Amino acid sequence: MTDHHKLARLQLSGMLGLVLMVVLLLASYFFYQQWRDYRDGSSVVAEEARLRGQTFLKAYGDHASNSLETLYSQTQDILRQRLREQVDQAYVLADSLYRRHHRRLDDAALQREIVESLRPLRYFGGRGYYFIDTLDGDCVLLPTSPQREGRNLLDNQDDQGAYIMRKLLLSVDNHAGSGFASYRWYRPGETFMSEKIAYSRRFEPFGWLIGGGEYVLNVEEDLQQQALQTLAQMPVGERGFFAVIDQHGRLRQLPGQRGFTLPAALQQQLAATPSQYFVSFSHPAAGGSQRYSAYVALVPSWQWRVVSIIPERELTLSGAAQAQALGEKTRNRVLTTLLILTLAVCLAWLFSVHFSRWLGALIAQYQQRLQASQRQVEDKAREIELTRYMSDSAADAIVLLNAQGRVVYHNEAARHCFCDGNEHRMPELFEERFSGGQHHYVRSLRCCRGEVTLEVSLTGLSYQGEYYRCATARDISARVSHERQQRLAATVFEASSEAILITDADSRIIAVNRAFSDITGYSEAQALGNTPALLNSGRHDAAFYGDMWNHLHARGYWSGEIWNRRQNGEIYPEWLTINQVRNGDDSISHYVALFSDISERKATEARVQHLAEYDFLTNLPNRLLLHDRLQQSLHLAERKQHAVAVLFMDLDRFKNVNDTLGHDAGDELLRQVASRTQHMLREMDTVGRTGGDEFVIILPELSGSAQAGMVAERVLQVLEAPFTLRGHTLVISASIGIAVSPADGSSPEVLLKNADMAMYQAKASGRNAFRFFTASMTAEVSERLLLENQLRLAMAQQQFYLELQPKYHIASRRLNGFEALLRWRQADGSLVSPARFIPVAEDSGVITELGLWVLEQACRTATEWVRHGRQLTIAVNVSARQLTHGDFCAEVARVLRDSGLPPALLELEVTEGTLIDYSGPVRQQLAGIKALGVRLAVDDFGTGYSSLAYLKNFAPDTVKIDRSFVSELQHNRDNAAIVSAIITLARNLDMESLAEGVETEAELAALQALGCDTVQGFLTGRPLAVNDALALCRLQAAADAV
Repeated sequence: MTDHHKLARLQLSGMLGLVLMVVLLLASYFFYQQWRDYRDGSSVVAEEARLRGQTFLKAYGDHASNSLETLYSQTQDILRQRLREQVDQAYVLADSLYRRHHRRLDDAALQREIVESLRPLRYFGGRGYYFIDTLDGDCVLLPTSPQREGRNLLDNQDDQGAYIMRKLLLSVDNHAGSGFASYRWYRPGETFMSEKIAYSRRFEPFGWLIGGGEYVLNVEEDLQQQALQTLAQMPVGERGFFAVIDQHGRLRQLPGQRGFTLPAALQQQLAATPSQYFVSFSHPAAGGSQRYSAYVALVPSWQWRVVSIIPERELTLSGAAQAQALGEKTRNRVLTTLLILTLAVCLAWLFSVHFSRWLGALIAQYQQRLQASQRQVEDKAREIELTRYMSDSAADAIVLLNAQGRVVYHNEAARHCFCDGNEHRMPELFEERFSGGQHHYVRSLRCCRGEVTLEVSLTGLSYQGEYYRCATARDISARVSHERQQRLAATVFEASSEAILITDADSRIIAVNRAFSDITGYSEAQALGNTPALLNSGRHDAAFYGDMWNHLHARGYWSGEIWNRRQNGEIYPEWLTINQVRNGDDSISHYVALFSDISERKATEARVQHLAEYDFLTNLPNRLLLHDRLQQSLHLAERKQHAVAVLFMDLDRFKNVNDTLGHDAGDELLRQVASRTQHMLREMDTVGRTGGDEFVIILPELSGSAQAGMVAERVLQVLEAPFTLRGHTLVISASIGIAVSPADGSSPEVLLKNADMAMYQAKASGRNAFRFFTASMTAEVSERLLLENQLRLAMAQQQFYLELQPKYHIASRRLNGFEALLRWRQADGSLVSPARFIPVAEDSGVITELGLWVLEQACRTATEWVRHGRQLTIAVNVSARQLTHGDFCAEVARVLRDSGLPPALLELEVTEGTLIDYSGPVRQQLAGIKALGVRLAVDDFGTGYSSLAYLKNFAPDTVKIDRSFVSELQHNRDNAAIVSAIITLARNLDMESLAEGVETEAELAALQALGCDTVQGFLTGRPLAVNDALALCRLQAAADAV
């Protein structure tokens, strides 16, 4: 087949291909449009069917949820109605027995008859029983606990502090003589209490109440079963049903619904979903699996989730007909489009055949002319290509410049040298002065590859009457750079501060630099020809050098620390790096060693290490080094099955030393304590200082805890000897906590923490003692942390209030003041003892804010008394933390100013221990308070140090005698002597004496006989609410007026 015929066929094929392509594009567009319309229509139909199904399913689910909520809302009413019916029956039975037998039986026999008649009776499926109590709170009938019958149950409380019997008595204390009471008690078989409702009626003949009760949870469970039965009878469509997931995430089986389970993952998902949630899932069915749709509705009262479930097939029946009609319409439109496109293709084929024949004849004429011209062009191109190939293959750059200085030609090497786009810089190769012939020179140029050095050969030539210059350039940059590097290496070798030593392959020294001679003391002449063994210090064995050479041969280098010897015999450390130098055949040609003297650096590291691990004041190990040594001792003890003891020691009242003698004396005391402790321990033991006045002793390799106790006892004995500090003789003591591994912990952190807790127990027990850690200490710490968090929450929620205990003058029996007592009632109504929360408040710092609140409330209350004409003092307890935190005196002045209370009516009570332990900071604050005109009182006098010097310095207005002396006043001669001495001391110092905790007339008489001024206690008045205290003030004022 000729080219002419091939071209004709190609033309026809191209035109037909173009037509077919257009047709295919149009067909694709039409078919895609039809498919998209069908897809969108199907989606709309399916979405409408889905929404109708969800609306249908939601209506069933919401109806079921509302029905269960209605059923739950009737719980209390149903329970109360049932209880009323049951108790009324028991009341009728008791009344009937009374009317029948009261004339022939005495009261005791008739009461037994009624009791025994009600004892066996049960209701609510055997759960309920009847009880009888007297109106005084005595139990008459209690079938579940007969042992309680005959006992008074007025003080019986539930787990929320509510008095059960008092609630029952209050429920019948009305005109009807009956009522309901709610409280909490144990359900049968359970160890915790649940809510219970009781109905009682007053039985007048014997002063009884007859009642019965039931747990609310039991009624709820009955109603839940009723709810499940209700749901089982409620259909969802034709084949749908309900499922219930309770508050624990369990599927509750409906009555009559057997064998249906939900997948575990779906059940967990439904249990965690909110209300109004739709979900689909598959469930096994005969012949495969079936898809279901479900709607989740929440029953808030029981925390149930009611799931209405229906097969998806039932929900989508309404959309099937619409989908079928849409498919038929789409099929007809596709067939019509195919018919039109087929007709268009046939017409296009006929047109293409006729057009192709006409175009073929026209192209044949032009083809003959092109063939002749092509042969001439090919001959010229061959000559040019061969010439260019020879030029571009040259390694040197060639540049041709015309007489006008314009580049007319350059080869590939020149283009690579100057890079693309920089041809305008090629004339820089040429010298300005050129007289012809051939000229050679070196020129440095900056091109795209950086600075290059070129060796240039310049010649001239003429062609067709025009003169040209030709430059041939060779890049010699590598040669020049190598020569420069050799000169630089020689300079660096000599000027380096590191010693450099070069040996041949046999380890013979062939070169050393000046630093080598400076460090080793050997001159170059002494070193050349020797081996590096010349510097051997003798501190490393053959194995060390063997490992060095093995590493060097394996990796080609070695680097590390080594000890060598100078020419004068001095041994010094150096950091050495050795590298192999290999030939082209991979054989070793040389070894190059670089080293530097690191003596000064190692000395600096040692000093830094000591500062990091030792306490600067006592030179004892610090916390970091103690932790490391304790860790090592524990590892060793684990291998050898020994015990390790940690002693945490804290000096008692060390703050007083700093406050009275100054911090320099305190530092000297710490150094002497460290020295004494260190000298009485074993060499393997460790004593360190962790900060302040805290020391830690580590005792490894012990056989038991008894040895640790003996060491602690010896430490306390050593510290009992007097210390001499700057001319002062001082006696101190310490408190020690002990934790022993592995019983008290197997890690440093746990042992230190437990020993610290034990130390605080030693302080709490009176100081100058040691205590072993016990597990109960951890529980106490956890309880204190919980109580501290509750304290801060109570402050925010205003759970605190004041009670006021009256104080009476003994001689006149007149009210002369009150003491403000802080009380804490939690949100559940329970009271927290001040003995529990006051110490925690002081330790945590909450006492500063809480104490200020008490002071403000007390002053406002006393101001109210003044407005009613009563000038009574109000006493407020002040803690040591308040006195040492900020400017407490200024706070007192502000509170007095804001409340308007005269200063003489405020009395601040400070414990005797506070005066002793914080004498420095407290003295200034108390002096300022006294200057305001506020009264001061010493609380718990006689229980601590009882220093007369402190009474003289602080000059309180009142001395309070502790309850511990008053309670045994009549029977303990020592107590009587102490109280007499305190009263006499107070009288002689012009102070008021006040006795706390007076509870009997005998105690009051004894105190009056001894000359005590004022008393307070349960005998003269229990703590009162603020309003009751105001009422007492008014009553006293009325009595004074009479």
